[in-house]
Amino acid sequence: MRFCKVLAVAAFAMLLLAFSTAALAQNNAPAFVDGIGTAKFGLDKSATNFSADATTIPYFRSTFTDPTNGVTYPYTMVGTNPANGDATTTVPTVIIPFNFVFINSPIANNSLDGTTKATLTAQSPLFQVADIGTAASSTASAPPPPPVATAGRTVNEPSDVTQVGDAIYRAQWGNTSSGYHVLLGQPTVLPTVTITVPKNQGFMIVGSVSGRRIGLMDIHWFANQLNNTMRSYHISPTVLPIFLLYNTFLYDTTPANCCVLGFHGATTSLNGNGKQQVQTYMFGSYSDAGIFGRKPGDSISYIQDIHGLSHEVQEWLDDPFVNNAVNPWLTPTAPQYGCTRALETGDPVVGFGFSVAMPNSVTYHPEDEVHYSWFARENPSRAEQGYYTYLNNFAGVANGCN
Repeated sequence: MRFCKVLAVAAFAMLLLAFSTAALAQNNAPAFVDGIGTAKFGLDKSATNFSADATTIPYFRSTFTDPTNGVTYPYTMVGTNPANGDATTTVPTVIIPFNFVFINSPIANNSLDGTTKATLTAQSPLFQVADIGTAASSTASAPPPPPVATAGRTVNEPSDVTQVGDAIYRAQWGNTSSGYHVLLGQPTVLPTVTITVPKNQGFMIVGSVSGRRIGLMDIHWFANQLNNTMRSYHISPTVLPIFLLYNTFLYDTTPANCCVLGFHGATTSLNGNGKQQVQTYMFGSYSDAGIFGRKPGDSISYIQDIHGLSHEVQEWLDDPFVNNAVNPWLTPTAPQYGCTRALETGDPVVGFGFSVAMPNSVTYHPEDEVHYSWFARENPSRAEQGYYTYLNNFAGVANGCN
């Protein structure tokens, strides 16, 4: 089982607590605030070699040939192939809140309950239609080349009135003004799952700067809880389950290797008499403002509220079965991933984001995402306005690992 994308590559360089704020700023990564680690994301199980008749979410398969090495790479993505014309795909969803009780905590209020953020999540632009294009955004502030950051971008272009995931996915294919859509169905919130965290698997702290209660737990132990819960609910493989945490982040084996805000994965049934079941899923932690620092050049930290979950939704759209591999890439905007082959659209731009104001009087902060053309080394990019990320943070295609 792969829990962290970064663990899948030999050239991975982990960011540890000993790294200073200045060192992170030099790499254009979000600085520490509460001293718990740097924001990153992971992968859980993958599903491969299932038949075209499998029971799962709608998806399409295709290939691209990388012009820099001549290798042809297959990929699988959610929805219908945009090359085949306009179509609307809606994937049903459920939200499963986790309430974690930390017995290894000196704090009287020792539980962190995702239920408290379920309504806010359902009201967010992940599920509701919004004008995804009129808000201030985060831009790269002269990271070391390559890639080179574009200058002067202060708004999210082009405008699109839809869910945020659909807006970015449509822009990726150059289909913003078309009738092509891939949408999340309005979520059903299932009963909360309360789990006591053993002393040797996690603990609670109060943020040294934010003052927020923060839960930290081992990623391996947590993944077992998630998968056990998913099996117990018997969720249809045509439905996307979203496990919702609150201010709870994961570390790998030791708290020094922190902090994972979300991961996605897929499981495959052993048999299905020609209709094998393939379940895709994800988790994201709804986080309070101030726990993770702002990226150099930004006035606020975008790593708050749905930032982590928007990362996973977009990566699920582009890599739902966790089996899309590309020519390895490395970027100074995300040194925590090292050299990786993963077609994971949020990894290169963790901490880059924008603001979307909603009718519930809440402003949300989704993440920027890298487009397909960046991974495929397509020049020019097929995305809207020739961009390589939704916020136009990269001026060119991905660079290899030297």
